[in-house]
Amino acid sequence: MPVHPVRPAIDRRSFLTSAASLALAPLLPGSAHAGVPAKEFRLVAAPARLPIVGGSYPETDCWSYGGQVPGSEIRVRQGDRVRIVVENRLPQDTTVHWHGLRIPNAMDGAPDVTQPSIQPGEAFQYEFTVPDAGTYWYHPHAHSAEQVGRGLAGAFIIEEPNPLPVDRDVVWVLGDWRLKRDAASGSTAAFLPVSLCAVASASACA
Repeated sequence: MPVHPVRPAIDRRSFLTSAASLALAPLLPGSAHAGVPAKEFRLVAAPARLPIVGGSYPETDCWSYGGQVPGSEIRVRQGDRVRIVVENRLPQDTTVHWHGLRIPNAMDGAPDVTQPSIQPGEAFQYEFTVPDAGTYWYHPHAHSAEQVGRGLAGAFIIEEPNPLPVDRDVVWVLGDWRLKRDAASGSTAAFLPVSLCAVASASACA
């Protein structure tokens, strides 16, 4: 096909289609990172007894990721591809939502909307590329008030490709626990909503 000396060789529709494809490429599973090995993590959601209050108080019945509250920190670099297997050992279904991350809808953790709930005894594999640096957190989107209230939440830290040098990077996961005087958690009605859980990160420059 001859190229007109003045008119561009690509029309407006083709240009917009190509531009949209490039913009969406980082959000499509396996698109630009098909040959890059994923960083693998495993989260096991299960009941546990942990010293939430500490001191001479007894341990508290809670739900945990990997036997700890908050769950283990996930830390990767911007542009990394991650594969996170979530195993459900709870007495009810669950999912994991990656709060604030721009990822494919199928990996967003909305039960019966973007994925089936993970039933007790089952597992689900999340896999996506992290496009933005920042401090985020992960938590269930099934029975959220109860499951987050029982302790299911953790920090998801995405560093820049070349992070600034600091002496120390400290992450806080803050939650408000409503317990009895003997550190017992009581009924499920005592658990507070997800809005009372927050994640913050601070760095001290060298």
